[in-house]
Amino acid sequence: MAGLTFVCSVGTGVLWNAIYFIAESEYGFKQSDTLLLAFVSGVFYTAVAVSAGWIVRALERHMTPRSALALVLIAQGLLAPLVLVFPGVGMLWIATVVMMSLGALQWPIVQHYLVSGRHGHAMRDAIGWFNASWMAATAISLAAVGPLKAAGLMSWAIPALLPVNLIALAFLMRFPPVPAFHDDGETARHVPPSYAPLLAASRVLHPMGYLVIGALAPILPYLFKDIGTDSSLQAPLGSIWHVARFAAVVVLWRAAFWHGRGTTLVVAGIMLAGGFAISVAAASEGMLALGLVGIGAGQGVIYYCAIYYGLAVGGAKVDAGGTHEALVGAGYFLGPLLGLATFTLGFGPSTFIGVVLGALAVGFVVAIARAGRASSHRTA
Repeated sequence: MAGLTFVCSVGTGVLWNAIYFIAESEYGFKQSDTLLLAFVSGVFYTAVAVSAGWIVRALERHMTPRSALALVLIAQGLLAPLVLVFPGVGMLWIATVVMMSLGALQWPIVQHYLVSGRHGHAMRDAIGWFNASWMAATAISLAAVGPLKAAGLMSWAIPALLPVNLIALAFLMRFPPVPAFHDDGETARHVPPSYAPLLAASRVLHPMGYLVIGALAPILPYLFKDIGTDSSLQAPLGSIWHVARFAAVVVLWRAAFWHGRGTTLVVAGIMLAGGFAISVAAASEGMLALGLVGIGAGQGVIYYCAIYYGLAVGGAKVDAGGTHEALVGAGYFLGPLLGLATFTLGFGPSTFIGVVLGALAVGFVVAIARAGRASSHRTA
């Protein structure tokens, strides 16, 4: 599972983060262009993720979940090299949006396999491996854009996903045709009452975390340009928030102090908002790096809570993973939408910061109210 997750997440890192550096460098995208690409991709991703449970059940009438996942990986792999076969902005748009949308089917199926038949400590350990694997891969894939840029090979970043997906298929062949049986009775025994309100709170902050990423990632290349960062260093430095996120999830994976505690989400929300404000207003690489660390740590904690409580309460169903991914997509299109609206109306970066922080404040208040209903006892 960890191998498949890591390899697939290399593609996720390219499509969700490195794509904006690629679009700016290789296709001449302006800031408004990258925001629009992020917005459209997020809309399609959300639409597919919302329907993931229904789509997978329809596919299962004709094939196993493993075959459905293989079909997704093959389709993504075949699309990847088309950006070289048919060079141009139009093909970049088609490949990016379609490949991202297919990811909205891919990850709910993977998460279904991830926790089916696992409860308690076994489930928590599996989620920890999953989070550490995919977050390490996205950090590496974004950082790798720098060397590709220096070598004049950045245009090969997307086509490289064809062999990446072939490797993922090799890992997939070791999966059983269908996930293990998941005992709902065991789920109820391992899920305390506090998890339901904490899930509700997490699902408010979860899209807020991706709203910040969706707002920041498309404009990050331009923030680096404004402070004079060398183009070959922009993507590697931009991966700082991925590294911080990875470190945060490793801590949560190996510790149990946060289980059932709403204060974990409160602290994460503060780090997320503070990190965004510092990043967008930064006048130096040091300040931008500090902001990215705050974003990464805050978003990582929120993500971990959202998937942990979501799969625990949701009983490992595809629908639980679909809802989780739909909230990812919602944040990814709301962030760029706020950016597009702010800049189209002629306002500057300070207004953009205020708009995003205002959205975060509203979500934060709602999340605190929901988390406040949870008991504070810890589960091991």
